[in-house]
Amino acid sequence: MNTEKNLGSIADRILFLTINCTRLGNTRTSNVELNTNANEKMFQTVKKLLSSPELKAIVRRDAEIKRSLIPYLLPYKLGCSIVPSASGKAVEKILDAYEKVERPALVQALVLAYDTRVSEAKALLKDEFDASQYLTKEQVAAEYSFDYDLFSLTLPADLKDKAHASIMSAASGINDALAAAAQTMVAKLADSLKPDADGKFGKVYDKQFTVLQEFLAGFDIRNVASHVELKAQMDKLKSLLAGVDPEKVRNNEGLRTSLAASMGEATLALTTMVQRKGRVFRDADPEVTAMIAE
Repeated sequence: MNTEKNLGSIADRILFLTINCTRLGNTRTSNVELNTNANEKMFQTVKKLLSSPELKAIVRRDAEIKRSLIPYLLPYKLGCSIVPSASGKAVEKILDAYEKVERPALVQALVLAYDTRVSEAKALLKDEFDASQYLTKEQVAAEYSFDYDLFSLTLPADLKDKAHASIMSAASGINDALAAAAQTMVAKLADSLKPDADGKFGKVYDKQFTVLQEFLAGFDIRNVASHVELKAQMDKLKSLLAGVDPEKVRNNEGLRTSLAASMGEATLALTTMVQRKGRVFRDADPEVTAMIAE
């Protein structure tokens, strides 16, 4: 694959996404005494200002919204995501609805309940309650913001070198991280399918199949840098797992053994891609491990 030749095509096929999300800080340093004979300098105690389901709801939905974008994103540097242009409208729709409708409603729910939560905190914290640490309702609302930028990398002629370097870095990073993400999921499933040293089979979970199948289903959109070798492996896996029922795999030793062998071969091929530069690429999709571990 000649990435240089595909430079213009790659630039046209990706968008850069940044999300700015701020929230109210809900912890402060506490001066409560420790019941220990250890050196107290080795500890730092903190207290929560509020015990608030409204606060938790905002934190939870912020995280859920970001996770909901995972199927549309390409792995890249932390703080900036890459979106295939084909997914731009879907990402924009999700973020617009959250920015303009859902998150303001969640913040308003917090503001409406704020005085009640402060009164509850006063009863819970007793001597540790410090009224000066609590903002007004208006200040609380001002602590919350949410916005995003979704843009393409088009720069004037005098900055083309920087654009070139950024696109080439992105293309290389995408290829490496896609391969590493695939290798992680395939290896995990392959290990689960194989018997242990005593010849006993362990558990195989539906999610190990669904996470990988979802990755394979969205691979062509994510493959903006045209990684030919990786695409060939993904196509093989897509064909191999088409219509596979995890329940049948668990209950059919012959099917399980055959699938384990094929997944093992795929793992070796992907491991070679990941380690070709003499190192394991460590900036793979940060959600992959968490997703398959849940």
